[in-house]
Amino acid sequence: MAKGDDNVQRKKNKVTRKKMSRKNDSATVSARIAAIIAAKKRRKSGKRSMCQGMCFSLPTPQDPYNERQGKADITKKKKKKKKKNKVKSRDKEDKKPSPMSIDGVEKMDGPSKFLMSNLNEIENSFRKDGTYSEQHDKFLFTSTWGIEFWKCFLSGKDIVETSGMPSTVEQIAWIVSTAADAIAKREKDEEEDESIGNSPFLLYLVPSQSKASQVRSVCKALKSIGIHTVSLHQGASLDHQISGLKSVEPEFIVATPERLLEIVNLKGVDISGVSLLVVDELGSLCSCGYLDAVKSIKQAISSKHQSVVFNDSFTATTIPAVQGLLGRSINRVTVSDSVASQGSYIIQTVNVCSSEDKKLEKFAELLDSSSSKIIHIITKEENFGKIRALLKLKGISEVKESRKPLAHLIDIEQLDTAVMRDFETVLLPDFFPSIEIYTQILTSMARESVHGVLQSFITKKEAKSYQAGPLVNVLESCGQNVPDPWKNLSVAISD
Repeated sequence: MAKGDDNVQRKKNKVTRKKMSRKNDSATVSARIAAIIAAKKRRKSGKRSMCQGMCFSLPTPQDPYNERQGKADITKKKKKKKKKNKVKSRDKEDKKPSPMSIDGVEKMDGPSKFLMSNLNEIENSFRKDGTYSEQHDKFLFTSTWGIEFWKCFLSGKDIVETSGMPSTVEQIAWIVSTAADAIAKREKDEEEDESIGNSPFLLYLVPSQSKASQVRSVCKALKSIGIHTVSLHQGASLDHQISGLKSVEPEFIVATPERLLEIVNLKGVDISGVSLLVVDELGSLCSCGYLDAVKSIKQAISSKHQSVVFNDSFTATTIPAVQGLLGRSINRVTVSDSVASQGSYIIQTVNVCSSEDKKLEKFAELLDSSSSKIIHIITKEENFGKIRALLKLKGISEVKESRKPLAHLIDIEQLDTAVMRDFETVLLPDFFPSIEIYTQILTSMARESVHGVLQSFITKKEAKSYQAGPLVNVLESCGQNVPDPWKNLSVAISD
C-alpha cells in the first residue's frame, strides 16, 4: 500500500518528538547507566555487598577479613587530594598583587585606596597651579609623617605634633584626606548615629585669615568627591557666611576661633557633632588671646571626637593649654628627633637647695603635693634605705596599699630607658653629673602623655662642681624656666 505524504510527515514528527523528549528528560537513562549510578551511590555510602567489596579490594594485614571493605584506602586518597588543594591555594596566594601595587593597597596593613586617591587629587591640583613646586621629587603618599598620623588616627587617641612648627601643606593634605576617608567609611555603615545631624566632620581652627586660606586651598581639591569646605574668618560679612553655611552644609569648616564662636552663638552652625578637631599654631592662638575661645569651642562639641594640636612654640606656658585640650592618653607625631621635640610637654624643674637637709625637705614636700598615681624615683642603690625611710614617714608605700601615690625605686645602674614610656612623674633626688643620662630620661619618659614631670635636686655645693652649660641649653631649648644659680654658673663658666 502506497504511503501518502501526510502519513510520512506524521511519522517524521513522531520520531522528532521522541528525540526531543529524550533530550529534555534527564532522568531517562538506559538500564546499564542506571546500574552504574546505583553502584556508585552504594560505594559512596559504604553499603556495598561483600561480593562487591571483594571485587574492589583485597584483604590486608591490618584488615585480614576485609571488614573495612577498602575504606582505609579511600580515606588515604582523600588526604592526598586535600594536599593537592593546599598546594593550589598556596599558588593562588603567591599570585596575589604585591603591597606596592594599586590592587593590593586595601589588602595590606596600610591606608585605603580611597585615601591614596585623595592624596593624588590634592597633589595633582598643586602641581597644576605651581603651589607644590618646592618638592617636585617627593610624593604625598611617601610621607613618613603622614603614615604615622594615619596610624595614630586609627587608634582613636588625641594627637599632638611635637616639632614646634605650624602645619605644612603635606601635613594638612594627610589630615583632610584621612578625614574624607573616615567620612566615606561612616557613610557605608548602616547603623550611623542619627544624633550627628548636620554637623561638619572636621573643624580646623587657625589663628589668621592667611592660614585659613592655605588650609582651604588644600581641601579645595576634594570638592570633586563631594567634600565641601567653608572658611570662616574676619574680613567677610557675618550674614553672608551664615547664609553660606545653611545652603552648603559643609563637611569641613576652617575658621578662626573668634569668628566661629560668633556664628555658633547666633545658631548659624551646629558643631556639637564634630568628629575631628584640629587646633593649628596653638602658640599663636594663645598670644593673640584666643585660648578661651578655643576652650569654649571644645566644650560646645558634645560628641565623642579626636583632637589634633600643632604647637608652634616651645614654652612652659602652653603646656597647660595643651593639657586642657587633649585627653590623658595621647599619641605623639613628629618629624624631628631633637631633644626639644622629644622632651616637649614635660615640665622640668631643677631644685637648687642650700644643704642636704633642705634637699630632703624639698623632696618630701614634692612627695606630698604630687598628684601622680606612681612616682618613679631614680637614684643610686646605696641611697635606697634613706629614701625608703622618708617614704615610710610620709605613708607612701612601694606596694599599692592606699590612695597615696605608689613609689617605684629604680637603680640608676640598671636603668632601662626602653620601659620608661609610661613614666609620667620622675624624681632625681641625687642629681647625676652626666647630661647624657639626663637627656635619655627626658626623651624616654611620658611618650603617651602631656602630663610629664621631671624633678631633679642638687645642693649649691654640688652645683659649683657641675658644668651647667649643657643643662641650661636643654632647659632653654625646651622653653623651661632656668634657675638663677644655673644661669650664673653657666655665665661664669663661659667667661
